[in-house]
Amino acid sequence: MDTRQLAYFVQVAKDNSFTIAARNLHLSQPALSKMIKKLEEDLGVQLFDRSEHKMTLTDAGEKLFEEGQKVLSELDSITEAIRDTKNLKTGNVSVGIPPVIGTSYFPPLIANFRHDYPGINLSIIESGAVTVYEMVEKGYVDLGLVILPELSDRIEYIPVTEDEVVLIVHNDHPLAARDKVRFEDLKNESFALLNETFLLHHHVIKACREAGFEPNIYFKSSQWDFLTELVCLNQGISILPRPILARFNSQNIKQIPIEHPEMKWRIAIIIKKNRYVSFAAQKLIDYVKQHIK
Repeated sequence: MDTRQLAYFVQVAKDNSFTIAARNLHLSQPALSKMIKKLEEDLGVQLFDRSEHKMTLTDAGEKLFEEGQKVLSELDSITEAIRDTKNLKTGNVSVGIPPVIGTSYFPPLIANFRHDYPGINLSIIESGAVTVYEMVEKGYVDLGLVILPELSDRIEYIPVTEDEVVLIVHNDHPLAARDKVRFEDLKNESFALLNETFLLHHHVIKACREAGFEPNIYFKSSQWDFLTELVCLNQGISILPRPILARFNSQNIKQIPIEHPEMKWRIAIIIKKNRYVSFAAQKLIDYVKQHIK
């Protein structure tokens, strides 16, 4: 027995007539009678008593009619739930986000997304980009937001936006008089950097080594605002994405552009290749692309 046979049987039982049911189902009466007869053969029971002038349900028919209506109702509910999900009324999305990205863009974006799609539940997991990559690759989260250019053949990348990575120094620091710097100019400086869970940490070390020196990293942290406070106290220098510094109001520091082709803050959405992307997740992806500039 399949759901089509069940639906046809229930319609005949409701209408108490093959002629009326066939019309409602847009079938010929012989075709409908043949399908019901096949259903009775498959089940090994008689569903309709055709011995009287008026067709009636047998005991087996009554039971199938009762249970069949429940099954078809459940199927309708499931179909409606799927339709609601497709229409973005409901859903669940888990996202891995490094704190520097979350701080810069996500508080207002999350608020607006929840307002526009109250039926979609967001689960935000904050961690460094290295960890976010691992979570996406292992399927622990639906998608992530990371800083490029870390590339993997197991990941699909969707570019979102690009900005600068800048050097920050105290106003009294000698480099504060510069309009821009190169990594060669930072050879004798003390660095306060984001820790190893952030891709920017590795990018800075790589750029320093390309400039011919090993950076003197005296402090590492997962908190960008802590690093900025250290610079405000004239405790070394730091390198951070420009957008997050807009949230830190201090007259004691100066932002200086860095002359280096890879010192760009390129944000991308990452998804595990060949992973199913739900309707809700796709809507969040579209929303992020539209609202992060």
